[in-house]
Amino acid sequence: LDLMKTRNLFIAVLAIVVVAFGAAQLFAAVTESSTNVPLAIPDAGSVNSTLAFSVAGTITDANLTFTITHAWDSDIGVSLTSPTIPIQLLVQNCGGSADNFTNTVIDEDAGAFPCAGTTGAPFTGSFQSPGAGTMDAFDGSASNGTWTLTAADDSSIITGTLQSWSL
Repeated sequence: LDLMKTRNLFIAVLAIVVVAFGAAQLFAAVTESSTNVPLAIPDAGSVNSTLAFSVAGTITDANLTFTITHAWDSDIGVSLTSPTIPIQLLVQNCGGSADNFTNTVIDEDAGAFPCAGTTGAPFTGSFQSPGAGTMDAFDGSASNGTWTLTAADDSSIITGTLQSWSL
């Protein structure tokens, strides 16, 4: 009789474990990088770079990492569009005459972007978006499909290069 009670208790506990783990969702950070870079950013113009995100899922926390070489950071604007979310202007008019964005991460869970003056250039690290848009706009949407990063130069004096970017 004790053996039967032990067996039944084991089966009950096993059933609870299976249900608990079966209902649990697993989350993993997935990073994919654009393969059509580097791209020149023309004077007083813009360039689009695409990233075919292959992992299907629902975004819980989107972050953008990019590197742009440019000798006058405040000329640069960076925006991002997903397959389902319209354009989000993430960086614009930041950094004055400072140079470059180097492995700059736009992460809404990070600290404020040091946008005024040249403080923080070459802007290496994680910052909240100082633009009109936000990376939080992508949370809850589908991840897979073609994403587009637009790097714009609002001046006609200095050119730059979009070196790399990833999500």
